[in-house]
Amino acid sequence: MPITEFVPLDPKAVNVKSFDCGKEPINAYLRRYAAKNMALNLNRTFVLPYALDANTPRENSEKSHVAAYYTLAHQTLIREELPDPSRLPRYPVPVILLAQLGIDQRFHRQGLGAKTLAHALRYAYQIASNPKGIPAMGVVLDVLDQDALAFYHSFDFFLPLTDNPMKLFVPIASLESL
Repeated sequence: MPITEFVPLDPKAVNVKSFDCGKEPINAYLRRYAAKNMALNLNRTFVLPYALDANTPRENSEKSHVAAYYTLAHQTLIREELPDPSRLPRYPVPVILLAQLGIDQRFHRQGLGAKTLAHALRYAYQIASNPKGIPAMGVVLDVLDQDALAFYHSFDFFLPLTDNPMKLFVPIASLESL
């Protein structure tokens, strides 16, 4: 199953219905909402497509399948929500929301979660640090469950965003070395 590179979601080119990460909210988002939200210019979803090998029955042979995906969007936060608000203005500040991240079960425990997260954070950094991009103070994650929280905590750069342990933050400046 050769895996290519992350590309913007094109539902005409990939079979999103075959994606199953084992978490229904993550599956449902890709299958039902990702393309619609992109069409409305609300966010961007990127997929890592792969082709089935010759021995696997194909339900949609012309389409690739999704090994992993992530969705980025913009959001604003009030300064008191951020870990170090002292230098910030009193109005909401921009951040990038890592809204979704999922790995198909066929690729669990193969390092693809870390690769997908790294790609998402690098892209967020490019968006925020590019003079022609959209500035952002950092990346925010709303963590789905305890399994996802353990995954994100395995990386040392996430900070708690609020008193809610399921909201994490990483400053844009700390992503430069990724």
